[in-house]
This record gives sequence, C-alpha cells and structure tokens, in this order.
Amino acid sequence: MSSYLQRLSILMLAAWLVACNSSMPPRQTPPSVTPATKPMPSERPATPGTSMTTPPNTYPSGSGPKIINIDPKPETTGNPTDGIDPNTPLETSVTPKLEPIVKGTTKPYIVNGETVTPMSEINTPFTQTGHASWYGKKFHGRKTASGEPYDMFKLTAAHRTLPIPCYVRITNLSNGKTIMARVNDRGPFGRDRIIDLSYAAAKQLDIIRHGSAQVQVTLIDPSQPLDTAVTTAQPNAEMQTSSKEVVQVTRTVTSAKPASELETNGIYVQVGAFGQEENADRLQQRIFSALPETQSLLNKVYNGKVFQIVLGPYPDHALAAQAASQMRDQLQLPALIFSR
Repeated sequence: MSSYLQRLSILMLAAWLVACNSSMPPRQTPPSVTPATKPMPSERPATPGTSMTTPPNTYPSGSGPKIINIDPKPETTGNPTDGIDPNTPLETSVTPKLEPIVKGTTKPYIVNGETVTPMSEINTPFTQTGHASWYGKKFHGRKTASGEPYDMFKLTAAHRTLPIPCYVRITNLSNGKTIMARVNDRGPFGRDRIIDLSYAAAKQLDIIRHGSAQVQVTLIDPSQPLDTAVTTAQPNAEMQTSSKEVVQVTRTVTSAKPASELETNGIYVQVGAFGQEENADRLQQRIFSALPETQSLLNKVYNGKVFQIVLGPYPDHALAAQAASQMRDQLQLPALIFSR
C-alpha cells in the first residue's frame, strides 16, 4: 500500500512540474546588434565631379524635354583658326529652297533652367538683332541637329529657335556686309549670342579676326519672291551713303522691255526672275546701289511670263562668268549665263 502511495505521489509531482514549465515565459536572450544597412541608391553620396545643381529630368524616359547645362567657362583657348587651311575652297552662296522641317527639332528643350520652344514652321516676318560668333574645326564633322555632319566650309548657322532647316539673311552691322546662310543646327547656348556662324559664313562677314560681331538676322520664306531690298539697319556712314543711293536709283528704274529686244548673239547673266514687276524693281534697285558701275549693263525684260533682271550683253563668256561670280560673291544672287 505504501509503495502504491509513493508511486502515485511521484506521478502527481511530475505532472505538476510539467504544468508549471509550460506556463513560464520563454527565456529572454540579449538583443543582437543589427548590421548597418546599405543606403538606397537615392541616398548615396553624389559622384565626385557631378554638378549638384543639374535639374532632374522628372519626365518618363524619352517623353520630356532635353536638358542642356552649359559651363560658363570660355569655350576655346588659343587661336581658333590654327590648323585651318586658308586655301580650302569655301561655299560662297546658297539658294533658299523649301525643305521639310526635321522631325524632333521642334520639341521644347531646357538650357540652364530656361525652357526654349523652337518654331515649327517658316513664319515671316522675323528679324532679330544681336551678337553673333562662329564655330570651326572643334565641331567640324560632328552631327548637327539636322542629322547632317557640320561642314565649317559651307554657309551654315546655328540658331536656338528657328526651324531646321531654314535660310536667313545675316548682316554685319559694323561693315554692312550681307550673306545668306542655311540654319541646320541648334545653338548658341553658352553666352549672350543669337546665332553661331560657320567658318565660311563668318569669313564672308569679316568677323573671323574679332571672333564676334553685332548682326541682324532675317528669316527668308523660300515660297515668296526673294526680297532683296537693302537692309534698313544702317549703323555707320558707309551704310547711310548706301541708303541715299537707294533713294536716288529708285527714280532710275525703267519699264520692262520685251525680251526680244536683247541683242542677238549676246551673252547675258540672269540674276532674277519674278512674276510681279515690283519684285524685279527691288532687285534692280539693290544692284544699282551696291554696284553702280553695272547700270549700263543691267536690263529688266519681260518674256511674256516673268520679269527678268539680266546683265549684258558681254562680248565673251569669260566676262560673263566674271560678272556671274561677282553677283554670287558680293550679293549672294543666283546667276545663270545664257546666250541669244
């Protein structure tokens, strides 16, 4: 009996110990040290050399405006003409023509925080006056905004808002020299300038030595007869004299004569053909003003369809070719030699 009671007591004690052990809280271990976590990409320090003022492009990839940040430091050092062969032939004239606007060049873009919205079509009148500079061998061969390689020996230019491509008349206000050029690139961005000229364009305007000049830029609409009137910008005495000549030669413009009256067997140079006589008159006035020595050779004729401005007759083809070159080089006029 006593052994039975003894075993029963042992079983009851074991059961009580089990019950007590299951109701106790688990053992508390010392907290472990959590290892340092890596910073997220946005928390990482900026890469050395990266500008912290660069505005973020918050637009989805490919949908927002292009962002351009320009370093205000000087763009070049040394003589910019070093390494340019002075004997390389330069383009001397361009003929404005209608060309499709390059896709993508009409999208807004941001330069140093300023949003620039380019023109999407030829919209005249457009005239702008400001500072011009030129860019040369550093960019020669690089792709322009039009997709074409930059050729410093052609009459081209870069503008921030004009359609690409388009044609402009550029006048150097310090000397009155005028050229026509094709805009095929974006810029200038770095300084307070309105247009960057190719080496060929800058050389014709005589701004290579100084590097920059005050100019007037006029957009040309190729769908309209070329307005060849002398520019109204007259900053010096030389251009004031030119203005007086225009007033004088306005009275000299003659009526058109039939094309049949041109001398038979003569050699002529056509520099313009217009559907409206007043446009032919403007060209005639411009040539009188710039080259008064041509007055005896300058004719306005009507062939039954258009009014033509022709120079001649010349006794031989060599003299006619010389006159054609003068019209192209000095007045940027298309010149066609023909015989009767």
